Amino acid sequence: MGKSIRCKEKKRLRTAKRQRVDAMLCTPRIAVHNESLRRLMEGRQVVTVPTKNAFRYPNEKDAVFPQHEVIKPIDFRSSHLPMAGYTFRGNRRKYDTQQQEYMTTLSKQHPKMEVLAGGGVVLAATGQKVSKQEAELIATQLRNPHAAAAAANPPTAASAVEAALAEEAAQSIPVPEPENVTNEADHSRRPVVKDERRAKRTAEKKPRAKAVGGPGGKKNPAAPVPVKKKEKSEGKAKAGDKMEE
Repeated sequence: MGKSIRCKEKKRLRTAKRQRVDAMLCTPRIAVHNESLRRLMEGRQVVTVPTKNAFRYPNEKDAVFPQHEVIKPIDFRSSHLPMAGYTFRGNRRKYDTQQQEYMTTLSKQHPKMEVLAGGGVVLAATGQKVSKQEAELIATQLRNPHAAAAAANPPTAASAVEAALAEEAAQSIPVPEPENVTNEADHSRRPVVKDERRAKRTAEKKPRAKAVGGPGGKKNPAAPVPVKKKEKSEGKAKAGDKMEE
């Protein structure tokens, strides 16, 4: 039988998959946007010049050969998704402090995006393979040297300190390991007990009383009294006798 969209197990599994997408796609994208805004506040924001395709402009100095990029797909298999093991029916949702810290850390364990093959560009002038950002900076140096010089300025001391602190904090986060992990059942939660009272209530249920009893039974005093109708044939006979007189 199929599962509904409101199924709690499917909701928890979708949450586990959404956590992986946020960690592998959304968070790096937000970090790039944050860095762009930081450079804009510091006055180092530069709009790079797009590179030219070497197949169409082979004589240009900043022309490049684009390379096809094969990115490793996101693995949504339950065996490779840590939080998928806690989406079963009957799992408790309340944990103590240590368990909650372990679950929070476990939900953040995701691999990084990887490039399996290709990627980047090849410079037509030198044949060197570089990234797209480096190729755009080279094109900016050739067409707009002032903007390229502004982009090469080092960051301010405050931003450098913040970046160093953030990197140190990310490296110092320990990954707690579960203590006394066994394959035994979890006896700390309340077991699901079968409802045996329903059968008892069904057996004790009395039959419904009838409105009118049988030939030998008692009649219900609350039942309405049936009214007898006069026969039409007798009325017609009496009228005919009067006409003969």
